[in-house]
Amino acid sequence: MSSVLRLVVFCCCVLPLSFCFAEDALNLPETEIDITARDGADLNLHQYAAQGEYLAIWIASGYGLSPRDVQMAKGLARRGVEVWQIDFAQTLFQVGGSNFMRSLNPDYVVDLINAAQQRTHKKVILISHSYGAIPALRGATLWQQSPRHAGRLAGVVLISPDLYAAIPELGFKPEYLSITRATNIPLMIYQAGKRGNAGQFPLLLQELRTSNPTVFFKWIPDVTSPMYAGDTGKETQRVLRTLPGELVGVFHLLDSIPMPATAPAYTFRHEGEARLDSRLKPYTAHPQPDAISLYNADDKHFDIRDYKGKVSVINFWATWCHPCREEIPSLNNLRKAMHGKAFQLISINYAESAATIKAFLKEVNVEYPVLLDKNGDVSAKWNVIAYPSTFVIGSDGKIHYGVNAAIDWDAPEVIRLLEGLLPK
Repeated sequence: MSSVLRLVVFCCCVLPLSFCFAEDALNLPETEIDITARDGADLNLHQYAAQGEYLAIWIASGYGLSPRDVQMAKGLARRGVEVWQIDFAQTLFQVGGSNFMRSLNPDYVVDLINAAQQRTHKKVILISHSYGAIPALRGATLWQQSPRHAGRLAGVVLISPDLYAAIPELGFKPEYLSITRATNIPLMIYQAGKRGNAGQFPLLLQELRTSNPTVFFKWIPDVTSPMYAGDTGKETQRVLRTLPGELVGVFHLLDSIPMPATAPAYTFRHEGEARLDSRLKPYTAHPQPDAISLYNADDKHFDIRDYKGKVSVINFWATWCHPCREEIPSLNNLRKAMHGKAFQLISINYAESAATIKAFLKEVNVEYPVLLDKNGDVSAKWNVIAYPSTFVIGSDGKIHYGVNAAIDWDAPEVIRLLEGLLPK
């Protein structure tokens, strides 16, 4: 365990966590406030007032403010942290999503930081998760670059941040937005161990530490995402109960670190969009597939070390992924269409329990093997970034095609393509 990780785990665990999650569900005064941005835009925020020294600006991920976002805000307010929450897509009358957050002008975040300090004179912390990390980091760096600013921005807290410049072609490692290498503000990351981006987290840390020596993190095992409503596991519920109190200690940690005298050079610019595939594409990464040695939900072992002699379709998926679920019937039909031929179809579930898969299989008809990648290690080796992601291996044992989205696997053109890879 690194010294950074030991420090973060220690500082988080010694905090008194005397409030329970149910108590946080009680109503707290919520006020709507408006901030006029420098371009004249009216920024509407939800304010949860408190008497402490910190003010947290909570930026929605791009997909609205969820009940869990609100719950966390109330939990922080009960612990003396004032919270301003904003859904930029809603307040700017835009369609939300990952590409909206990539294109959002971070000057809006700078305007919020300045308004918070001018109105309250409190120390400001930026908080977000998923794609909200993009404007949070950009805004923090641009605020640092401002020649005149009052007050103190103590740091940034991110929960399982998504900082990809775009979803890469299947098999390639992701490229990150330039802001990951152009920020030096004290930063704390909570990374959910079962989230789809967990396998790439070491690469993200490497990028962030290019110019930032104060990147702290805490790994949260057995959690898909504390902010994902569909993740109702015991460990997730525990994190939801304890995280508000833990964050207070993290705020003190970040606040204890002197702000760097200068910010790294950075200029906001649009850096691409996340576009998923709409059809099978020729595979251009390393063509030799990694071996698979996994168990299914009934503890039956599957071992594939030599792919030669069959056409193999390897489908990575998760039950929380709606496109993954939608393509299951077409995968069933594909298996039937290829019956009696040198063909195998195998799906690999990403980081979910055997109990979850068994319950899912009782409700949904899946007619092909479902293997459990319990820790996400196999998905990481195959450089899976988006779900579903599917690899097509020819009878020569090499990957020929791939797709990082759901498609109609029983379409005639797909079946003809797969038949063309069968042994002659």
